Amino acid sequence: MKSSQISLTFRALITAIALAAFCSCNDGWEDNMNPAGTVGRNPGDRTVTEYNRNVFLIYSIGFNNLSSYLKEDINDIASGRIPSGFDHDDVILVFSHSTKGSYRNPNPPALFRIYRDWNGKPVRDTLLVMDENTVSASPQTLNEVLTYVRDNFHARRYGMLMSSHATGWVPAGYTSKGKEMEDGEWPVTFSSATPGPVPFSEKIQTSGMPVLKSFGSQSVADSLAYEMNINDMADAIPMKLDYILFDACFMGGIEVAYEFREVCDRMVFSQTEIMADGMDYTTMTSYLFNGREPDLEGFSENFYRYYDSYDQPGEETDRSATISLVDCRELDDLAEVCRDIFGTNRSGIASLEGSYKVQRYFRSSSHRWFYDLRHIVEMSGATSDQLERLDQALERCVLYKAATEEFICEIQLKNHCGLSMYLPYSGLDRLNSFYRKLEWNKATGLVE
Repeated sequence: MKSSQISLTFRALITAIALAAFCSCNDGWEDNMNPAGTVGRNPGDRTVTEYNRNVFLIYSIGFNNLSSYLKEDINDIASGRIPSGFDHDDVILVFSHSTKGSYRNPNPPALFRIYRDWNGKPVRDTLLVMDENTVSASPQTLNEVLTYVRDNFHARRYGMLMSSHATGWVPAGYTSKGKEMEDGEWPVTFSSATPGPVPFSEKIQTSGMPVLKSFGSQSVADSLAYEMNINDMADAIPMKLDYILFDACFMGGIEVAYEFREVCDRMVFSQTEIMADGMDYTTMTSYLFNGREPDLEGFSENFYRYYDSYDQPGEETDRSATISLVDCRELDDLAEVCRDIFGTNRSGIASLEGSYKVQRYFRSSSHRWFYDLRHIVEMSGATSDQLERLDQALERCVLYKAATEEFICEIQLKNHCGLSMYLPYSGLDRLNSFYRKLEWNKATGLVE
């Protein structure tokens, strides 16, 4: 891993200029630009192999102040150890912007496959290079990239990692301009289906503190960026995914998991922010490709143990992590239990508004939408029977969870059920109107 720091059409335009622009920064990779594919059986063979492949896509939206870190992540996964269970039919794909020069200058995003040749040299096999003005952080581009992957790499299992800035379920632009949106001073559509830049601030580093990853921010100008809403993201996925790994802040909420439950079986994510260190890309494939099933629990535990290992004086801020593995196929039972609890404890939940007595996962007031789901229920006055039913439902869907004792010395992590949730705020009409459209709220009635 790298040193610790805090971590949105599609035009298949393959031109000589675009290729040259993309290949000009290959960091010692060997590039295979042959659109006809390679000949013979080799680790990078493009020959279609029906239904026996495991395909893993890294969707990296690094056209922002995280660009250098995300670029290093890609280099790390290529240089990492090859797992014993990795088959030459298994596929690792990356969709990313080139990070040569300033990320504020137009750069063509590309989809490429990475593998090692028989001599162990990392190879980048470029499949598509797109127009430099393509918006990676848009549901259209996400859909077209995944459609290309589905149509050209038939597989028994698809997995995806999404890496960028993120603000969980909160609608695009609200974190930066929530007050202005509520006051009607900023136009609100809360839909990235027709993408347009929204307010975004990259001034996220506090002096003396590590940089954090805070989904889908593609910078276009000072204080403006493209972002995707989670409902648009879920609608854009054209096939069933075995798993999604979110290497981004605040994505570990029930709202996110429930929105994706029809298109994704399992999900790994964090309830708090994530250090720009992010996940361990050097060992990632050893968990995802070693055996008949990806070892997502082992992958999650490895993430936690890495950050928990910072135990020396001066490393207190680095010893900061939350992680959970959730089975999205079990979430309907949780929704049924929560619907009953929310209905009978509505006044108790309302009394908690803004309360720091409830376990929070945020440090800044601009992110005050993320609290521990179970602790909200407990503090609202739920009965012992309700808590028992809730715990049983959580046990079925949360397959692994872990948290350090603190997060950046600012949050005491005494309660961690593996899922965050919105603690409703009255008077926020625009935010609550968006929340009512989320599948979790439709199922549970948290916000009436």
